[in-house]
Amino acid sequence: MREPRLYNRGIARHRWLLPALLFLATTLNYLDRQTLSILAPLLQKELSIGNAQLGLLFSLFYYTYTFAQFAVGPILDRVSIKWFYGGAVLAWSAVSALTGTAQGFAGLIVFRLLLGVVEAVNWPAALRIVAATMPPEERPLANGIFTSGTSVGALIAPVLILGVSAMYGWRWAFVAVGSLGLLWFGLWATLAPSIPRAESARGGGYSQVIEKPEFWRAFAVSILVNPALYFNLNWLPTYLVQHRGYEAGGGLSAALTAVYIGLDAGYLGCGAMVLGVTKLGWRKGAARRAVFLLATALVALSAFVTRAPSPVPFLVAINCGIGIWIAMYLTMAQEVSSERVATAAGLLGGSGSLAGALAMWAVGQATERTSSFDIPFAAVAAAATLAAGFGWRITSERGASRSPNP
Repeated sequence: MREPRLYNRGIARHRWLLPALLFLATTLNYLDRQTLSILAPLLQKELSIGNAQLGLLFSLFYYTYTFAQFAVGPILDRVSIKWFYGGAVLAWSAVSALTGTAQGFAGLIVFRLLLGVVEAVNWPAALRIVAATMPPEERPLANGIFTSGTSVGALIAPVLILGVSAMYGWRWAFVAVGSLGLLWFGLWATLAPSIPRAESARGGGYSQVIEKPEFWRAFAVSILVNPALYFNLNWLPTYLVQHRGYEAGGGLSAALTAVYIGLDAGYLGCGAMVLGVTKLGWRKGAARRAVFLLATALVALSAFVTRAPSPVPFLVAINCGIGIWIAMYLTMAQEVSSERVATAAGLLGGSGSLAGALAMWAVGQATERTSSFDIPFAAVAAAATLAAGFGWRITSERGASRSPNP
C-alpha cells in the first residue's frame, strides 16, 4: 500500500523530536484546563460561586471544546500548521493567564468559553503533525507519547497549582500556569521543522471525509472509547470515596496516581507493542488487532470492579487498556483520509467529546438512582467489546485494501 502524501522523508530525522514537543503542549493543555477545577474551593469562597454555577463553568468548557473541534479541522488542513499550532498554544496559555483577572462569575464564563475554543486545536493539529512526519508503523507510539501528556498534566497539576496559590494567591496560579506556554513556544519556534501542507486538501472538506466507510467505523470507535476514558478520569475519585471509603487526602491521591501511571503505560505501550510485533514479521493490521484485543480484555475487567475486594489493581489494569485503546483510536483517525487528517480528527474528536459529555451526565443519573456504580462499569466493559468489533473491521486486510491509506 502506498504511503500517504503527507509523510515527508525529508524531515524524518526530526520525527521523534516532534512528539516530545507535542507531549509538552498536551501537558500544558491539561494543566490549563484543570486550574479552575483545582482552585474551585477558593474561587467559590472568594467570588461567592455556588455548586450549580460551578457545574455550569465545567460544562461550558466541554461544549465549546466539542464544537470547536468540528470547525477547526478543515482550517488545519489548509494552513501552515507549525505556526497555527504554535499560535493556538500561545492563545490558550494567554486565556488561562487572563482568567486570573476575573472579578466574578460572568468573567469566568467568558474565559472558560474561550479556553474551550482555543484548546480544541490540540488533538486535530497533533494528529496531522504525526501523520505528516511518521511512517504508519511508528504512529501508534508517537500518538501515545504526546497523548500521555494528559495524565502527566493530571499528576503534576495539584502540586504546581496549589503550591503557587498557597504562596501568591489563586490569581497568580492562573498566571503562572499560563506563562509556561511562552517557554514552550520558544522551544517550538526554535526546534520544530516546517510541517508539510496537505496539498490536495482543497474543496470538498467534510463531505469527502464522511463519505468514507473508514470514517464511520472510526466514528463508532470514538464514541465508544472516549466515554470510557472520560468516566475513568472524572468519576473514579467519587466512586473511591463514596463506595470504597477512601479518604480525600493521601489514600485517594495514591490510588489515583497509580491509575494515571497505568493510563500512561497504556499510551506508551500501545505503540511499543505494535512496533515490536511488526518487527517479528506480523502484518500491520494483524499487529494492531493483537494489541487492541489485549486492551479490550483489560478494559473488560471493569465488569468486576465493584465486586473486587481491592479495586485499585483492577483500575490500573483497566486504565492501561484504555490508554492502549485511545492511542490505537488516534491512529485510526489519522488514516481515515491522508489529505484531510485534521478534518477527520476534528470530526471524530468532537463526536467523541460530545459522547463523553453526555455519558458523564448519564453516569450521574444512573448512580443517583441506583446508589451503585455497577451500570457505568459494566457499560465501559461493553463499550470496549463493541469497539473491538469495529476496530477489527478497520484493520482487516480486506477493508484496508479498499482504503487509500497505509
